[in-house]
Amino acid sequence: MATELSYKLQSANVLLTLLIVVLHSNLNRIYPISLLTDVAVPTFFCISSFLYFQNWQNTWSFYIKKIRSRVRSLLIPYLVYNFIFYCVYLIKNYVFNLPIPKDIPFSPWDAFICIINSVPDGPLWFIKALMIFVLIAPLFGWIIKKNKSSVIFMSVIGIIIAQYSEYSTIFYWIPCFSIGCFFALYQKEIVFWYNHNIICTFCRRFIENRLFLFVCFAICSYFFYNCPTDNLMYYLFRIAAPLWVICLYLKSDPLPKKLTQLMHPFTFYAFGIHVLFIWNIHGLLLKQNYITEDKVYPMEFIFILFSTLLLIYITGSLIKKIPGVWSILTGYRQ
Repeated sequence: MATELSYKLQSANVLLTLLIVVLHSNLNRIYPISLLTDVAVPTFFCISSFLYFQNWQNTWSFYIKKIRSRVRSLLIPYLVYNFIFYCVYLIKNYVFNLPIPKDIPFSPWDAFICIINSVPDGPLWFIKALMIFVLIAPLFGWIIKKNKSSVIFMSVIGIIIAQYSEYSTIFYWIPCFSIGCFFALYQKEIVFWYNHNIICTFCRRFIENRLFLFVCFAICSYFFYNCPTDNLMYYLFRIAAPLWVICLYLKSDPLPKKLTQLMHPFTFYAFGIHVLFIWNIHGLLLKQNYITEDKVYPMEFIFILFSTLLLIYITGSLIKKIPGVWSILTGYRQ
């Protein structure tokens, strides 16, 4: 992978991880922040599909190689984080008699099922969906490689299926996986077309203009204001979100380079652990009577967000001193 593209993906990874933490810090209650945070998940899926199909080969050996790599990078940390959350819940409930937000079973078999289904760490449904995608990814590649225009057909079919699917299933995100696959398989052709097509040459100034993107976002904010998240139009906005991010990164990275270099090693750890910090900070604020459950405190969200980011950085820096543990928690990422 080219160095420039690799860096842009790292930068996007940092940006999207920040948006996920913002989402679960409840800052999304402040509109139009919710519109921004809803960009994160579909773009993550699109990037994951793009990375899977980089230098893709429709062979059995390539398929097994990808599964093995995803066991290290996805399955192992998925189980570890859910086990950590499960243990924290057990300790809080059975040792300190503190209230916990979920019903956590005590018997070994039920505990195993609980961990497998990601009940302790809800946001990790994302990783479970990715693992399922890896199992059926060759089907996406075979169809889109056979006929590039089939990405449109697959996206339309995905949109129809999504109306009858759960948010946390792979079927809901078929268009995002299809787009990522298409960009990976036809990357050179797309870049050539973008640089030499007359229409693209005419439109590029607008696409790469940040003011243009801001105006588009403002229009979407107005259009989707108070729009239910299960609305079809809102769903179409979300699955088109990766295209927004691509446009954002075409000209230059929106994040400072030093911020990307500082935070990128912590992104997967942040994704796995952030909810634990958020819930406990929120619980502490409730216990100290700084907030109540029946009122919205915008400053509470901001405090929780920055406290969570600080805890991620501090704990992550300490765990990095134990390379073996850090490798497991980050899915053996460099």
